[in-house]
Amino acid sequence: MEIKDILLYMNDSPSCERRIDTALNLAQTLNARVTGVTIVTYGYYQPHYLHTEEKTATAGALLKAKAELAGVPARHRNIESNVVGVSSRELLIHAAHCSDLVVVSQESSRSNRTEALVEHLITGCGRPVLVVPATGAFHTIGTRILVAWKNGREAARTLHDALPILQRADQVTVVTVTSGDESSQQLSAGIREHLQQHGVNVRTEVYPITSASLADNLLNHACDGGYDLLVMGAYSHGTRRGSQLGKVANQILREMTIPVFMSH
Repeated sequence: MEIKDILLYMNDSPSCERRIDTALNLAQTLNARVTGVTIVTYGYYQPHYLHTEEKTATAGALLKAKAELAGVPARHRNIESNVVGVSSRELLIHAAHCSDLVVVSQESSRSNRTEALVEHLITGCGRPVLVVPATGAFHTIGTRILVAWKNGREAARTLHDALPILQRADQVTVVTVTSGDESSQQLSAGIREHLQQHGVNVRTEVYPITSASLADNLLNHACDGGYDLLVMGAYSHGTRRGSQLGKVANQILREMTIPVFMSH
């Protein structure tokens, strides 16, 4: 698989420009196209959407200008629903089906859980999702990559989805946090050999379980190692309210300081 078609979610939030820069940076590396989409929905109180056309035109012009400077093919389009009450996440999930990767921003801790876009996108769109932190500057992405590995479907899916990025990285570190038994060492060696077969410059590390949470261990390791991308599977569990991400993924998405690549 190659990543040639990147879907970029655009809105009028302060983090949108950072998201554009990150998507174009990655598109340069992958020789990919960026399609910026702005979701237009209609609620029960129409005045909230009076300035929609002005906002979408501004976002589209910004993407066009930055893409020209970066030498990346890009376009912008509105995705509009004429049905009252259709959520942005439903429209974005539908649009994501015709892309290789979706780029969104980290959500505010004040986001309504029932309307959380990132979580529903990751678990529902069937495509890998790159989440960009709401703060910070990211001058590179995918040059030094930290991969969180666990023997499971989600981790295996994510590793495969991220291969085009891993193959172009200067350094990839696959880290497993375990009890340190022999089977964990063998598993780590198996992943290293598999990635080397795909031309990935990879090393593996096994860390013992500590009193700190797994998410804390990953975040600290990413910061201390100077990594510019974290790749990890998005585990989830079903509830009456639908599929929700597990504890580790939720903490990563709340406290992330570098872009995170997730698949489910």
